[in-house]
Amino acid sequence: MLIRLLFLFTVVPFVELVILLQVHHAISSVWGNGIGLLVTLGGIVVTGILGATLARQQGLGVIRQVRGQMGRGEVPGQALADGILVLFGAALLLTPGFLSDIFGFSLLIPASRSFYRTRMMRWFKGNVQIHRAGFSSGSGAGAQPEVFVVDPVESKLTDDRPS
Repeated sequence: MLIRLLFLFTVVPFVELVILLQVHHAISSVWGNGIGLLVTLGGIVVTGILGATLARQQGLGVIRQVRGQMGRGEVPGQALADGILVLFGAALLLTPGFLSDIFGFSLLIPASRSFYRTRMMRWFKGNVQIHRAGFSSGSGAGAQPEVFVVDPVESKLTDDRPS
């Protein structure tokens, strides 16, 4: 885990900085330093504004989806996963850099977000188990424990009570 964090917080920003400097150099060599700086910084600002607008739109859609599913008594597993991905995509768009912007936009576009959601749900299902244990309404020594498991992929609450 430490290696992944080291990679995330050192190598990725370094690569982003190198790409930004290369883009600035390419634009500056054609149009001059002043224009190159304005275009490079302007690109960062524009992607931030577009990302914030798209994140707001997609986030509100996810909130409506969660409310609708909860109103029908369903577990909003996929909608909550979409919410996590939209939030992560918005955070990536606020960080300067072209690679983070590309990945951030891909998390905000519903078609590509479904790809990430499927992978995330598969990981979640394989690594996390959610149990809610209690006892049935009976009392005394004959009370049966109740175990409910939330399946995040199917978004259904299943009764795994021992027979």
